[in-house]
Amino acid sequence: MYVTKISSPVGNLLLASDGQALTGLWLEGQKYFTASLGSDTAEQPELPVFRQTAEWLNAYFERSPLPALPPLAPQGSVFRQAVWKLLQEIPYGQTTTYGELARRLLENGIPAAPQAVGGAVGHNPISILIPCHRVLGADGSLTGYAGGIAAKRYLLQLEGVNTTGLSSPSTAFPKERRKKFLYLPKSRSLEGPGTLSPATVSQLAAGQYPCPCCDCRTFPMPAAGVLAYICPVCMWENDLFTTSDDEPSDENHGLTLNQGRENYKTLGVCDSRLARYARKPLPEELP
Repeated sequence: MYVTKISSPVGNLLLASDGQALTGLWLEGQKYFTASLGSDTAEQPELPVFRQTAEWLNAYFERSPLPALPPLAPQGSVFRQAVWKLLQEIPYGQTTTYGELARRLLENGIPAAPQAVGGAVGHNPISILIPCHRVLGADGSLTGYAGGIAAKRYLLQLEGVNTTGLSSPSTAFPKERRKKFLYLPKSRSLEGPGTLSPATVSQLAAGQYPCPCCDCRTFPMPAAGVLAYICPVCMWENDLFTTSDDEPSDENHGLTLNQGRENYKTLGVCDSRLARYARKPLPEELP
């Protein structure tokens, strides 16, 4: 894989290519930064596709007539490819919503919730050229851009979109709708391993269901306003934005559920970075 860096009004950009097509373009430090980039890379700034991309970006940021796009080859699941294709159909200077994208997918025979569409949009590996910044929340909020809200607002304003009435996520939703419940018993914290107290086990006895990763009965029935729960055995966060067992999970450092299961078999936790929190399930939690 070949890479190079270029500067832009929204910060440094990292470009990646397989030698023929552009496979990645990330704002430095963005969420999922280089998520699809392997470890075997080589600097190759003179690659033709990089020069073509730089020319396109120069024209874009100068508001000049845009040349043809360089060849694009984003890597992702069939579902994500379908979403990214729809992103490329959003006209310059216009916006759409996650719900509208979900509706268009359904028209093409692909049922998907807006949340699943949001996960695919957020994992778009070619920022700006595949214009995920043109997707808004249902209420017009500037939500869901991996490169950051400031960059998203800048790009929309550059294209002539009036962003005056577009709210940021911090004001678009009440705080209680955005919180996540860290499902760790009071007797156990992220500072170190611990055990479940009998009182905690008693409190959680009703309404538990199996964790999709370790299959232990650790997840309570979801409460109103709670987006995700973390399993206290394997530390897997139940991610609402994944659509299959092989879909990289936003909330689990890009691991797929199948990868989390394999890690649990060998490490006792879904992610090697959480190995120090590993503990054996209690009898009440066993599948």
